[in-house]
Parts: sequence; structure tokens; C-alpha cells
Amino acid sequence: RMFPSFKVRVDGLVETAKYILLMDIVAVDNCRYKFHNSRWMVAGKADPEMPKRMYIHPDSPAKGEQWMSKPVAFHKLKLTNNISDKHGFV
Repeated sequence: RMFPSFKVRVDGLVETAKYILLMDIVAVDNCRYKFHNSRWMVAGKADPEMPKRMYIHPDSPAKGEQWMSKPVAFHKLKLTNNISDKHGFV
């Protein structure tokens, strides 16, 4: 699972409309990072870029009212660097 976990507050949605929330993870540079002493630090050169995969939040679709009522947690998101992953990991 992703560590640290990602939570976001959503606002400005139409309360009665249905929305799908998804996460797309994109490399920002060509470095590898590690989480050490409560912060991210450069830990070498990055692996080659993997195929794009998006993670759809398991509560999707849901009304705007539900998304805005509390922070949305992506704690079930699992990350992998396995290009041939068959389990839906991002």
C-alpha cells in the first residue's frame, strides 16, 4: 500500500451530481525517492517509465454530497513497479 497514505478534501461539487474520483500518478523528474525520517529524499536515478494506470476510488461513482462530507482517503491504493502486474496495482 502507498505510504504515507493520501487524503484529500473535495469542495465545489454539485451535491446531487454523481462523480468518479481517480488518481493518476505521474513522475515529476528522473529521480528515485525514499521516505526517510518523515520526509522524501532522492535515492538515485529513476526506473524507466511504466505504462499509465489510473486508480478509481472504490466509492466511485458517488454524489458530490458524499465526496464533500469528509476527507477522501486513497488508503486502498497499492503501488508496484512490476510492468506485468495483473492485480490492478498502479
